[in-house]
Amino acid sequence: MRKGKQAEYSKSSNGTDSLNLRVNFKLILIILFFACSGKTEINESGSSEELMENEIWNPFIILSREENKIVTAKSDKLYKKSNEMALLVGNVEADFFNELGDHRSILYSDSARINELSNNLHANGNVFVVSDSGYTLTTSKILWDNRYRMIIAEDSVMFTTTDGDTLYGVGFESDMDLERWKISRPFGIARDGI
Repeated sequence: MRKGKQAEYSKSSNGTDSLNLRVNFKLILIILFFACSGKTEINESGSSEELMENEIWNPFIILSREENKIVTAKSDKLYKKSNEMALLVGNVEADFFNELGDHRSILYSDSARINELSNNLHANGNVFVVSDSGYTLTTSKILWDNRYRMIIAEDSVMFTTTDGDTLYGVGFESDMDLERWKISRPFGIARDGI
């Protein structure tokens, strides 16, 4: 009777071991799948960089609200990964339009990111904005807030009025025309009447 119980125990043990092996094998496959899912490329310097899923040369992007275009943007290249902002690189130009579709200002920068959900534009590097009315803004990075139709800079700015007055400061908010503006911490010299 003792031999029979040992035989039953061995069968049960082999079935459990086989099940454990199958579960462990599946778990290892899942771990390997997620660990190897990122695409990397080794460049000449030996460091690895994650590859973008999509690359478009000379893209032209239109951001709209309802039926009206509010921003058009173009650059040398556009990079896009799933669930991330589109990255515009090289000679970025973005034109801003009012509710009626009239051109109001143009932005130049080295790069920009566009959030597809909010249609906000984050411009970086040598940012220069020129309004059709003649105002100019120079800074290192800005945010175009689509919801409020505002240009916002948190860094140092140089703002030039149509009269040629140049104001400096840290922190800037304006409408897309650069006509209604505020510098948070201004400094500089201005002519009478400003």
